[in-house]
Amino acid sequence: MTRFGTPLLALALALAAGPASAVLDDGAMAPTDQAANRLYWQAQSALRDADWTTALQRFEQLEQQLREREPRSADAALYWRAHTLVQLRRTTEARALVERLHREFPASRWGKDADALVAPGKPAAAAAGAATVSEQDDLADAAVEALLTAPPDRAIPLLGKVLKSQRPLRTKQRALFVLSQLGDARALDAVIEVTRSTADPALRAEAIRILGIGGDPRGAERLRELYAGSTDAAEKRQVIDAWLIADRKDLMLAAARSESDPVVREHAAQMLGAMGATAELGQLFDATTDPAARSAIVRALGIAGDGTRVAAIAGDTKQPEAVRAAALEAVGLSGHGAELLAGLYAKADTAALRDATLRAMLIADDSAGLKRLYGEAKTPDEKKAVLRVLGMVDSDATLDLIERALGD
Repeated sequence: MTRFGTPLLALALALAAGPASAVLDDGAMAPTDQAANRLYWQAQSALRDADWTTALQRFEQLEQQLREREPRSADAALYWRAHTLVQLRRTTEARALVERLHREFPASRWGKDADALVAPGKPAAAAAGAATVSEQDDLADAAVEALLTAPPDRAIPLLGKVLKSQRPLRTKQRALFVLSQLGDARALDAVIEVTRSTADPALRAEAIRILGIGGDPRGAERLRELYAGSTDAAEKRQVIDAWLIADRKDLMLAAARSESDPVVREHAAQMLGAMGATAELGQLFDATTDPAARSAIVRALGIAGDGTRVAAIAGDTKQPEAVRAAALEAVGLSGHGAELLAGLYAKADTAALRDATLRAMLIADDSAGLKRLYGEAKTPDEKKAVLRVLGMVDSDATLDLIERALGD
């Protein structure tokens, strides 16, 4: 029997090795700016590959962009920079970043997690020659990893004991990872059992991710059962994320169709967008008339890169204004904004739609289109609106226009 999940070994190892607060959470920070969004996922990918230097560079670039375009989200970039510095053992720098996070964002949701990154270790045991708690944990981690090459008959019972013990979450996560690599049906049973019996939500979430990475039919069936029987929106999102890893468009589409919780339903639609499932999203759009649901679906189509479809929706005067506005912003997300948005701006027949088009051009980083719109603007108010957005995209071009206006 082959090991399940071997092609995604690096991903699983990074998830298993990291602390609970550092596990990738797609909902934790999702910049609306397209370039920032791209940097965020590039940095997270580098973290998964344990490429700490690249991750740090990307998070530094991300912080710069967020401070310019989404300053209220910059605390997340500070946290992830500190996390990466800890991985590089540059704890003094990490501690300085955490202090800056508290100073600049005193109410940040990342505050407690950031403190945990740089918390001082427990003191050594008083007895001579006794190992510290951290040394004991490190030894346990090494022992768990050594079971990767042990016979399954010996390894699986030992790993099961680890999962039921009082060991730290990190050690238990590694135990789940090792189980995923043993290539034995009993190992998969042990991972599935964690999703049934553990009271630790973080460990349960890790088991759900492991099942998604594995792609085993029994694991997929367990995920389907979990989703169907759960009333916890957070857990449903975890299962949806596992389906993304497992490339299960069919289950994702079913969730997006039938889920009663609008937040979970929107998350399923977004993940279909991340999978490039444009046909499935088109089916969803046609199957509902709810404006909020359609707005979520067109944003997902933008994530999937279907600029032509969302541009058509944006120009459809039969659609509610909120749906058309969402579609305009989705054009910006699609990667085809520069080609389509200037023409859509001319067709925008309300102030809200014109504003949505400008936001889309900001997402698309379309300074050339904004400069053209500024030159074509018919009223002072329209010129001011375009100029404000252009200033966030290209400050030099904005200063040139201002200088020209003041020189007239």
